[in-house]
Amino acid sequence: MKKKVILLVLLAVILIACFIPITEEKTIAVNASFFNVYHVLATPARWKEWRSDLRKIPYADTAKISIYKDTGAFEIKFTNLLLKVKASDGLFSVDDYSKNKNVAYSYYAVPAKDPKTTIVTVDKKIAAISYLFQHFDESTFTDTHIDDLKTFMETDSLKYGCNITKTRVPDANLVVINETVQKKDKFVEAEKMFAELQTFVKKHGLKQTQPVIAQYFDKPKTDSTQLKVGLFIDKETVSEKNIVFTRMPKGGPLYVAKFGGRFKDRMKVYAGLQQYFTDHLYQQAILPFEFYLDNKLPVSDTGKVNIQVNFSTYF
Repeated sequence: MKKKVILLVLLAVILIACFIPITEEKTIAVNASFFNVYHVLATPARWKEWRSDLRKIPYADTAKISIYKDTGAFEIKFTNLLLKVKASDGLFSVDDYSKNKNVAYSYYAVPAKDPKTTIVTVDKKIAAISYLFQHFDESTFTDTHIDDLKTFMETDSLKYGCNITKTRVPDANLVVINETVQKKDKFVEAEKMFAELQTFVKKHGLKQTQPVIAQYFDKPKTDSTQLKVGLFIDKETVSEKNIVFTRMPKGGPLYVAKFGGRFKDRMKVYAGLQQYFTDHLYQQAILPFEFYLDNKLPVSDTGKVNIQVNFSTYF
């Protein structure tokens, strides 16, 4: 009888021990600066971008994602998902209620020796029995989304919303017209400027070497637009009336992203490139400009365009 009691007690102890929570740890290297990684973790709105489960939410439903901020903490809610995040001294502790279960884990990021690399450690609380059999389960840390963070930080198309590449200023010689016009007339006026430049090129025996370029900058709190249209040409010429001959540093660095869609939606590419420059501490050499790759300017805000947005810098 005593042996049975002892055996039952031992079994009970073993069962209890199997479900005692322990902490498991995984460390990864992220090819991004510590500042950028920390900023993404500390900004609630960025979680909607880097977590794959939130990123997969249809655009029409993204307005249903709610964010509540408090001192040193925030919550993100969407239907059956709730994230409670507490931030303290670089540690981000997460209570994750999703897929009808609760997972508790934390992120801790520190700079690596290479300033372009960050070491991120995730700690996860699991039952002892799960720890004992973890070598049978390669997806132990899947529900911490640590790999989502790494993929996001290392993939420009996810992080910035567009594919960004480095190229060079293709030519040096350029003729431009620069005018301030009524915002409502900007598309008509731009087309007139383009036609005037084409006439100038033909008149002086020049050759257009690249698709037409343009800048449309709506002036805040006014009904005006600063408009510039230009053509790269094959040789030097002289300015004439409102047409100005200028030069760009051929071979100078450009960071570019292509966009196809409605003219008014192109600003998301500008936002992505601007964030890229901020993250890499780049300074713009001149104002951004657009190549209209079909050599056609837009006819309206909702008109379709095929463009390359160009940000210049010094290196």
